[in-house]
Amino acid sequence: MRFKGAKGTPDTAAEIAAALLLTAALLAGGGSRGVGDAVVHLAALPALLLAIVRWRWAPASRAQRVLAVVCTCAIALAVLQMLPMPPSIYGMLPGRSDVLADLAQAGQPHGWLPLTLDRWGTVRALLALVVFASFWALVCTLTHSARVRLLKLALILATLTALLGYAQSAAGTYSLLRPYDYHHPIGAIGLFANRNHFACLMVLLLPFAIALGVQAQSRRSAPVALAWYSVAAMLFLAAALSFSRTGVALACATALGSVLLLSSRAGTASGHGSVRRWAPLAAVGVAIAGIAVYAWDGISQRLQQDPLEDLRWQYLRYGWDAAQAYLPWGSGLGSFKVVYAPFEPVGAMQEVFALHAHNDIIETLIEVGLPGFVLLLTLLVTVICVTRKSLIERASHKSILGAAAIAAFVPMVHSLVDYPLRTHSVAVVFALVLSFLLASASDAQ
Repeated sequence: MRFKGAKGTPDTAAEIAAALLLTAALLAGGGSRGVGDAVVHLAALPALLLAIVRWRWAPASRAQRVLAVVCTCAIALAVLQMLPMPPSIYGMLPGRSDVLADLAQAGQPHGWLPLTLDRWGTVRALLALVVFASFWALVCTLTHSARVRLLKLALILATLTALLGYAQSAAGTYSLLRPYDYHHPIGAIGLFANRNHFACLMVLLLPFAIALGVQAQSRRSAPVALAWYSVAAMLFLAAALSFSRTGVALACATALGSVLLLSSRAGTASGHGSVRRWAPLAAVGVAIAGIAVYAWDGISQRLQQDPLEDLRWQYLRYGWDAAQAYLPWGSGLGSFKVVYAPFEPVGAMQEVFALHAHNDIIETLIEVGLPGFVLLLTLLVTVICVTRKSLIERASHKSILGAAAIAAFVPMVHSLVDYPLRTHSVAVVFALVLSFLLASASDAQ
């Protein structure tokens, strides 16, 4: 979808604003709050203003309208959660009578209180939603060619991040190259605070590197195809060097799906099909060889750990108790770490504390209740329906759309055991993926 006739907002300015936000997110948005997030929020201001001016309802596809409504409702919910309400109503909400009792026992006077139990957590979540929505809405107003240029920018920055990950892995334990070395002292982590999110970004962009290689082959541009296949191999190896078990599994599944879908369709649509099918497979083979040499020892050590001892299952178990306690309206966006602790038995507590539930369905139910769950389900159903339509009707002649159909599910599947979409780096790239996937059929041509 391209919106024409937006006075005073040329496509070049919009593309530059989108590129600025994308760059800021990939370079500074991989941490857990702090200065990096502030940089992303500042970079989002031009994108937000241009998105408001340029986005139009009428030319949008049905799927784009659905996502626009979902984003608007999510932002509205965050704002409503911060509006103060009288104690008589506040005390009727699940879990709030205990808050009033604690305040009274402490002798703390209180007037009207907001629904959220963590004001600043909700503010941070609101800003994250605005960043995602403004980038997606702005990119939707650009041409397909402009979106591809943004995609190539993301791939270049991700490749540089992968190279940093190689250096971190080679430097060993507690390397000075790690901006957040307190979290994961070994393996590749790039500019992230969490190796799982680093791996998710690598895998998220992997299908597009293969798709661009396939496109270059179809134009008989062998050097360009070789370059993109090399990028794909580097992203695959970087994901493996993170030693993230889920990241490695997703990388294998995504690479296999990309090769089977993109190369076979490209080969069928044009001549020299066998060569086109073998080229991306060879890139994946090179990555696997690199994994066998450089990453297998670390991966095997991770695989030897008992998955049932992972704290994620504990977060899931007691997180469900917290969700039930705060249904149907939730405890407030960004309040998980505040409300989860009372539900975790003292005997089960560890030396670490849970910032997130490591399952976005549970965390959404805790923080936003049933309204948030409905919005999340709407987004999932929309992506599934559009993916099915893209694979059947359009991906046969647009490998970028086929890559988007594969990539869209990477962070969503990963969100069942982690929280990659709660970092700006992954969320902004996911918004770019959705801009391809949810585009109208005419725009995809």
